[in-house]
Amino acid sequence: MSETQARDPLASFPGFPRGWFVVRFSEELAPGDVTPMRYFGKDLVLYRSEDGKPVVLDAYCPHLGAHLGYGGKVDGDAIRCPFHAWEFGSSGRCTKVPYATKIPPKARVESWSVVEKNGMIYLWHDADGLGPDWQVPDLPDYASGEYSAWNHSILEIKTHPREIVENLVDTGHFMPVHGTDAKSFRNEFDGHVGVQINSGVAYPLGGGGDPYDLTATYYGPAYMVTHMKGVLESFLINAHTPIEEGKLHLRFAVSLKHGDDAARTGAFAEKYIDNLRRGYLQDVAIWENKVFRERPILCDGDGDIGTLRRWYRQFYAKRTPPVSAAAE
Repeated sequence: MSETQARDPLASFPGFPRGWFVVRFSEELAPGDVTPMRYFGKDLVLYRSEDGKPVVLDAYCPHLGAHLGYGGKVDGDAIRCPFHAWEFGSSGRCTKVPYATKIPPKARVESWSVVEKNGMIYLWHDADGLGPDWQVPDLPDYASGEYSAWNHSILEIKTHPREIVENLVDTGHFMPVHGTDAKSFRNEFDGHVGVQINSGVAYPLGGGGDPYDLTATYYGPAYMVTHMKGVLESFLINAHTPIEEGKLHLRFAVSLKHGDDAARTGAFAEKYIDNLRRGYLQDVAIWENKVFRERPILCDGDGDIGTLRRWYRQFYAKRTPPVSAAAE
């Protein structure tokens, strides 16, 4: 154990953070769909009930251990086990055993907190097993109908999520890695929200220059929304979800404000996504091949990495349940 870790066991951010994590875009899950997932080192099952509600449960049936995500079927708001047809509702409790007269009282699987809004499905994770202490915000501009549907993609990356989050303050990497001249750059932190306010000129890999102004906001440790004004106005999503320690899914998406020329906007969206993907891959090549410096040597041109790390640490800190919850 390093000297820094001995002083602060959260210095290198062990385990998984607390917060809301994107696990699918809404269009990826139709009513009746069932899909296996693995996040936070656990096997899970995601399904959409017949009335349209997304549900996430622990994957393995408590009866004889079948994985509900492989062959499980939706029945109302429940999922039916493919092995013996036991059914589990959205609360995780067993609601039906077709050949029994009495349901075992301990027959249940863990149910996870899930919300769906902004065209995405979010899962709450907390190692302490406590419920959400903040909510996913609505994106009213996106919902106004003035923006295109999400054009989204996903990457699997071998890295710790802290490496992605540090981009929020790392002004020094924009020009060497991305060819972006950030002329004005500042950060704000308030509770679970971290913000980057940035303006400058981006030089896309395809050529040309794009003056921009953006506000990038992390809501918790893993879900960032960027409102960007450049050649076109857009919303960007950067959302990462740990699969295992050292491996995660990075989802990114763009929604463009509709212009007068729909064909031009559509063609631009494809180029925009391609540039975005290539930009992320530039970061990935570094993230997957670097080490984490707990006490980095910094200079006056670096962003406020110390403040960022102190802000990020809250999502790893142990929480104490409310008195009422502890008494139950």
